[in-house]
Amino acid sequence: TKLGDEKRSLRLFGSEVVIARLTGDKGRRRVQLLNYGGRRIDGLRVRLLGAWQPGEAQVLEAGKVAVDALVVEGGATEFSLPVLGPYAVVDLTAAK
Repeated sequence: TKLGDEKRSLRLFGSEVVIARLTGDKGRRRVQLLNYGGRRIDGLRVRLLGAWQPGEAQVLEAGKVAVDALVVEGGATEFSLPVLGPYAVVDLTAAK
């Protein structure tokens, strides 16, 4: 309860069957998303602490997918993936 939702380094919205792994350093981050639900997910939202600039996502069964709705505010970056298959990787760089 002391950590609170606003201080979490990574949060996911829009699915209860996706787990994420966040790796990297202060200049680069990689988010790996695993959808264990067995069905395609439309519109997964991701929130990361810090100011980040995502490029394209590599989504299994969909290929390269553009990241939608990038918002940087309140010390965090939020973006959406329009589609998520079984697995996806999103690489991000620190915003300048």
